[in-house]
Amino acid sequence: MKPKLRNKLFIDSPVQTMLVTRVLIHWIVFFSLFFLTLLTIEYFLRDPGLNLFDCAKAVVTKHAVLVAISIALLPAFLYDTIKMSHRFAGPIYRFRKNLKILAEGKPVEEISFRGNDFWSDLSNDFNEVAKRLNQQPSSKSGS
Repeated sequence: MKPKLRNKLFIDSPVQTMLVTRVLIHWIVFFSLFFLTLLTIEYFLRDPGLNLFDCAKAVVTKHAVLVAISIALLPAFLYDTIKMSHRFAGPIYRFRKNLKILAEGKPVEEISFRGNDFWSDLSNDFNEVAKRLNQQPSSKSGS
């Protein structure tokens, strides 16, 4: 069975939301340290009579392009993280969905993952187990 194209942004929302949150936190820490570094350099190299607020305004004015680029890159970082996470969230989602069907005693079709997905061997292992279970006669308990 040929895998379909992904058209959902989130496949496994809890996992992918956690990843996006982590990237956002890392970006905020980076941006804060970046701004603090620029502020410190500006503070020590500027007029000694300049207060911290005026120094911060000077940093924003002087480095507006760097600040704008850093802010503009954030959505790209977040989107790339989501798209990259599809490579493991998609296979695990399909694996879990088919594992539930198998646990209900129903036959499942073979699963395959996309060429660039992680854990491609997982589909082969699952298909082997599913094939063996599908070949066994169903046994009803209660004997």
